[in-house]
Amino acid sequence: MPEQTTQPTAEGRTNPTPWVPEPDFDAALIEEAAKKSGLVWLSPAGLSAKADATRPNGPQAVWHVWHDGAVTVVAGGTEQPLPLWAVPGRVVEVAMRSKDQGGRLISFLSQVELIVPGTPEWGAAAEALHAERLNLAEGDKYQQRWAAESALLRMRPLGGAVAPDGGSGAARPLPTPATTLGRMPKMIGGLPREQEKTQARKKKKTR
Repeated sequence: MPEQTTQPTAEGRTNPTPWVPEPDFDAALIEEAAKKSGLVWLSPAGLSAKADATRPNGPQAVWHVWHDGAVTVVAGGTEQPLPLWAVPGRVVEVAMRSKDQGGRLISFLSQVELIVPGTPEWGAAAEALHAERLNLAEGDKYQQRWAAESALLRMRPLGGAVAPDGGSGAARPLPTPATTLGRMPKMIGGLPREQEKTQARKKKKTR
């Protein structure tokens, strides 16, 4: 990070000038964030802070790898789904979160690009994705399957980072039938420590 410089004022004093990122600062931050995070959030360009996950244009999380200077994903078939607006040729906003704090760290615009099966680029991208793909069956002929039923897509940053538009970037959780109702399950090995203390105090009062 460059040091702050000073410039003279009308009164002769010096004030530190605002720090301006170097030209490659955004690119380096995008690459670092993409390598550290296994997920990115896609949304139509300009709608990341105005949509939620319950709407068709809401942000959607996808797993990816950072390969050849781009966010690279495999989708379709038995792999992860992608929204209809995240097709080759469309411009999307790619958001990444901070691994330490969990909040949105940086976003960038990208035009979705299809990697053509049978090309050296496709083979290299498939190998990079396979290295990070979880729960693949042993002996799975993933390259044949991906070429037949899935698509390999990449999203290179178009310019620098997208300035936050005032939204938090938080997405509303999708509706789910999973819930915890009724009595809590019985604890194995006795009551939790706080409940034990409460019962002990009640016993003292009754004596």
